Amino acid sequence: MIDSEISKQFDRRSALFLTGGAILTSVLILRMLQMQVFNYKNYKQKSENNSFRIQINMPQRGKILSRSGAPISYDAPIYRLYVIPEETDDLEGLVNTVARELNLPEKRVKNIWKHIKKQPKFQPVLISENTDWNVLAGIQAKNLDGLHIQDGFARHYELGPAGAQIFGYVGAPDKAVANTPFYTHGITGLEKVFNESLAGIPGKTVMITNAVGRVTGEDKTKFEQPIPGQNIQTTIDISAQRAMYDSLTLYKSGCGVALDIETGDILALASTPSFDPNNFSGDDAEEYIAGLRNNFAKPFMNKVFEGLYPPGSTFKIVVALAGLESGAITPNETVFCPGYWDYGDRRYHCWEHRGHGHVNVVGALKHSCDIYFYQMALRIGIDAIKHMAVKLGLTEKYIEDIISKQMTGIIPDRKWKETNKGVNWVHGDTVISGIGQGFTLVNCMQLAVMMARVASNKRVIPRFIKSNKKPKFENLGLQKKSLDYVLNGLEEVLKPGGTAAGSAINVDGAKMGGKTGTSQVRSISKAERASGVLTNEQLEWHMRNHGLFVGYAPINNPKYAVCVITEHSGSSGSAARSVASVMKELLKK
Repeated sequence: MIDSEISKQFDRRSALFLTGGAILTSVLILRMLQMQVFNYKNYKQKSENNSFRIQINMPQRGKILSRSGAPISYDAPIYRLYVIPEETDDLEGLVNTVARELNLPEKRVKNIWKHIKKQPKFQPVLISENTDWNVLAGIQAKNLDGLHIQDGFARHYELGPAGAQIFGYVGAPDKAVANTPFYTHGITGLEKVFNESLAGIPGKTVMITNAVGRVTGEDKTKFEQPIPGQNIQTTIDISAQRAMYDSLTLYKSGCGVALDIETGDILALASTPSFDPNNFSGDDAEEYIAGLRNNFAKPFMNKVFEGLYPPGSTFKIVVALAGLESGAITPNETVFCPGYWDYGDRRYHCWEHRGHGHVNVVGALKHSCDIYFYQMALRIGIDAIKHMAVKLGLTEKYIEDIISKQMTGIIPDRKWKETNKGVNWVHGDTVISGIGQGFTLVNCMQLAVMMARVASNKRVIPRFIKSNKKPKFENLGLQKKSLDYVLNGLEEVLKPGGTAAGSAINVDGAKMGGKTGTSQVRSISKAERASGVLTNEQLEWHMRNHGLFVGYAPINNPKYAVCVITEHSGSSGSAARSVASVMKELLKK
């Protein structure tokens, strides 16, 4: 009885298990049929679509603008030419055809083949970028399999080499940025300083890829639009900038800067030789950059701030003002210049060996008489001279937020010599400082500021970023009569008989005043003077004198101050002519 009941219960349970198992098995079989037969294609695609590739969409970089809003540096549309090797049956013929049409150098073609062999065949290989559209159109018309054209942006520098050291340039970072093969950032100048603002915010495209990395589609729900960068407006006047650069290219090396006296705006700034950053992205870029690095005249150097020069006779402005302000110089007192002056056991020479005769402070500035300033410097004393040099800005740094690398030079005194030379200051040091020689060194920007401050009696401070707010410069507190005598002397410099008479200008009645300077880079021995001083033409280039000129205009209501230094040009005439060409452009405004 018990066995019979147990048997019945077991049979019922077995039937339930068998029925359940059959149902479950049927469900699994149907699911398998659905996955492997009915929805085979769908699930095959899903199995392949097992990864994503994020493509960074670079924004259009902000522009660097002139004071009028004209673009100086901006992103220009370009066309990149690339090939996908797996899409052509004749890869060699494709590369050869494109290389021939673009006239690519052999070195570039070898690099292309190097990338082709290294990369998977489905990945693109860049052939050329920034290629002229007319050339690309001709190639595209050939309908070559595997050839692709992609539009994008490349930085264009409207002024080319004119001011490249301060505007800067962009380039690839030292370390590659993931998913952005054409990513660039600021390397030097404004492009580097304002990179965060100029760069904008990248967007992204999410590409769907299969197991082997081939793109099979795009997830449009995750697309992010890039946000363009902000523009940066400078104080540069393009016509003055071009005039400054063009005038400097007449000489091997030099620099110059122009200031708006009322605002401190830097209207022009150039250093030569220079470089054209537009050439940094071409197929010959490596050779071009190598040539620049081997150039003895240092094209990457911003000589306006980094170059140090004896100010020569431009420093006589400082000495004259120091003497007039201290009372050591009286306006009508004269000094006799026979062409030399004996003091102690040394003979000091004037640049004019025939002498200037009797000269007062105005005449001494007009003719740049060394004998007058030797004697007056000794009377004034080095402390008063340095005090005036500091007041006029010859020890300061300017626009440090933009130009971090600057050389401030030397305005020497007793303490400086004791600290740096280990010997005492002597009267001869004061004498030679009176004509801007000896230990005295300044840069071009400092001299431009000196001229602006003398012309305005204000503590002018340069700026490079445009602002609608007019600054209120501190008054220097110099006596009007002192300034009048000095400025009168600077006006005479450009009149007949003056040292820069040949560079006089007249733009609708507006004239220029200024001061010449010729700074020696070598000593002249007694033996050479006895046998005849060598002319600059007889000397090697690097032993020739520097030419300097500081100018202001108009003389009745000064608005502009300009300084130019032409390295080893022999005399100040070259610098004076350069200043005149820039001033003419500014006075046309």
